[in-house]
Amino acid sequence: MNSVFVDFQTRSKEVEGYFRFVIQLANAEISLRTTKDNEIAFSTHEHEELLKTFKATCYLMLYNLVESTMRNAIEAIFVELKLGGISFDDCRAELRQEILKNFKKRDMDKLLPKLLSLARDVIHETFERKENFAGNLDARIIRRTATRFGFKEPTGRDFSMLQTVKDLRNDLAHGVKSFAEVGRNASPSDLEEARSQTVEILSQTLQNIKSYLQNQHYLESTNKPAANNIS
Repeated sequence: MNSVFVDFQTRSKEVEGYFRFVIQLANAEISLRTTKDNEIAFSTHEHEELLKTFKATCYLMLYNLVESTMRNAIEAIFVELKLGGISFDDCRAELRQEILKNFKKRDMDKLLPKLLSLARDVIHETFERKENFAGNLDARIIRRTATRFGFKEPTGRDFSMLQTVKDLRNDLAHGVKSFAEVGRNASPSDLEEARSQTVEILSQTLQNIKSYLQNQHYLESTNKPAANNIS
């Protein structure tokens, strides 16, 4: 899990640095219009068009941060189960359902020879990192993922900007909108709010997964209510 945090922090700093540049450019605190020899490098029109592209790229960077972080975090859960030699029967009910979903997707002819112990090996042999998310990640899906695996959901805000990030990323990726179209309506405050909400929901989610793993909440035994003492 430590490597997931390191990757998240590294990517977050990259995003923060790029956003700082774009927002300063949008607020005319810096300029692309001159070279080191003080010659005009871009016309006002070229400057504005580039700014639109820079702002649109912010949404791509944010979505990349969301999907890479969530994919790494879910993979960390399955790595923990593998390293701990956890049996299918020991997993909490939500997690068993996820494993069975993975099981149904696999080619049985290729899978079965790898299962020396069905109850143990089925957990990690059926997991496919690349299948976790497919361009659909927003706050609703992150919360749904928490429910699916049984770790705590992020709280405190509605994180509505993540849907904007997802939708605009998909519009750009599939050619529905141009970079100029997306960037035209992205104000510096919108961009900063999108970045703030993205970093916060991911930070909460990683902390919740860390607690989930440390306290072994992936086990059925840790989620059963304690028996009442009867004297």
